[in-house]
Amino acid sequence: MTNSHITPKQQPPINHGGAVDWAASRYGIPTSDWLDLSTGINPIAYPVPNIENAHWQRLPLTSELDDLKAAAKQYYNLPTTDHLVCAPGTQALIQMIPFWLKDRMADQATNNVHVMGPTYGEHERCWRRAGYHCQTNQTNPADRIAKATDILSTAETGTVVILVNPNNPDGAMFAPDDIFRLGKLADVRSCWLLVDEAFMDCQPDQSVCSRIDQLQNTIVLRSFGKFFGLAGARLGCAVMGLNLATDLENRVGPWAIPGPTMVVGTQAFSDTQWHQRSRTRLTADAARLDDLITKNSRLALSGGTDLFRYYDGEDCVALADHLGHRGILVRLFDHDANKVRFGLPGTDADWKRLEDAMADWHSADR
Repeated sequence: MTNSHITPKQQPPINHGGAVDWAASRYGIPTSDWLDLSTGINPIAYPVPNIENAHWQRLPLTSELDDLKAAAKQYYNLPTTDHLVCAPGTQALIQMIPFWLKDRMADQATNNVHVMGPTYGEHERCWRRAGYHCQTNQTNPADRIAKATDILSTAETGTVVILVNPNNPDGAMFAPDDIFRLGKLADVRSCWLLVDEAFMDCQPDQSVCSRIDQLQNTIVLRSFGKFFGLAGARLGCAVMGLNLATDLENRVGPWAIPGPTMVVGTQAFSDTQWHQRSRTRLTADAARLDDLITKNSRLALSGGTDLFRYYDGEDCVALADHLGHRGILVRLFDHDANKVRFGLPGTDADWKRLEDAMADWHSADR
């Protein structure tokens, strides 16, 4: 067993999952030989259909965007397609919305943003870059909603509260009634609530999207790539009030979604049988992963979703290094060295590879 250990400070400069090129350089293992378990992307992707050459050769058509929105409306259970804005990835929306909202709030007194953390670091980074005073409030799942309520109850006009539901990385999920109450409070206080539902697809009945027509100042973000396993398609959606959606869509501009992505997205959103099969499989695989990790290490389950699992223990850094030397990438965190996140293996070979690595860890003398 090597004595070389990775620390959170030795993670990539912007520490996200999926940094296989960085791991390949650190461990001297070619990128093609890695099993990437550092993200929460479904390892068994929606099967991409054959795409006619025309979709690669011409600009996307308005009718194709309409079809994509119609399929997304059904999938997200929206009142109308007019509440929906499509963009080239949720990350693009996270980067765009602060600047867009700043223009809308030019006459408001505050530029305060409160992120309910620990959570996805791009929220704070992007709001700071747009010139906001942004604070990440370190919370536990048990007090996260109460903290957000306290902030909104006393906030100045224009204050933004950001909540990820279910949260990344701890997986904490809050009932749609709780989120709805926060949204109504934001309306009363003339504030804003941004809810990132990137990992909501496995439990769609917990989304607040179906009630968006009753919330004036709430913006909900949804990710296509995670549940459908097609992060490279670059498709994300924002759900909001009608006037807001029209304004943001104008900011996004024409032809933002590639034609091939529209073809895949429209079909994937509509394939209800695939949705159900995938949710059933992911639930079973999440339980299988928990059993594998907890039986072969001293780590304990700390949270997660059916797309990723979050474990706690003093061995997290050493275990991540052990796996790294075997070409398996997992996710450590700057905010807590005693936490690690695993995505799910996909193929039988991937499961066997992780099982063998964990068996080696279990049998080593520690």
